[in-house]
Amino acid sequence: MWLRFANALILTSDNRDDWAKTVSPNKDVKVYIGAPASHLAATSGYVDADTLANYAVNMRDQFSSFGGIMLWDASWAHGMSLALFR
Repeated sequence: MWLRFANALILTSDNRDDWAKTVSPNKDVKVYIGAPASHLAATSGYVDADTLANYAVNMRDQFSSFGGIMLWDASWAHGMSLALFR
């Protein structure tokens, strides 16, 4: 499942984890967060690489269903810091 990080998320982190563990027919499903790769890629919701990396680490530590982050789009991701890959 790909969720959008920017703007308003419909589900809370707890709800996403609960959905992945109890509602999804695929019990191995992972939840990924989609985030803008640049402040130019979205009108709102962009956070710097360090902030996004910290968010990802916290999600990973709290929710076993967390699968990672997807940045949109790849052409904007070129300038994103390697902080996301720690």
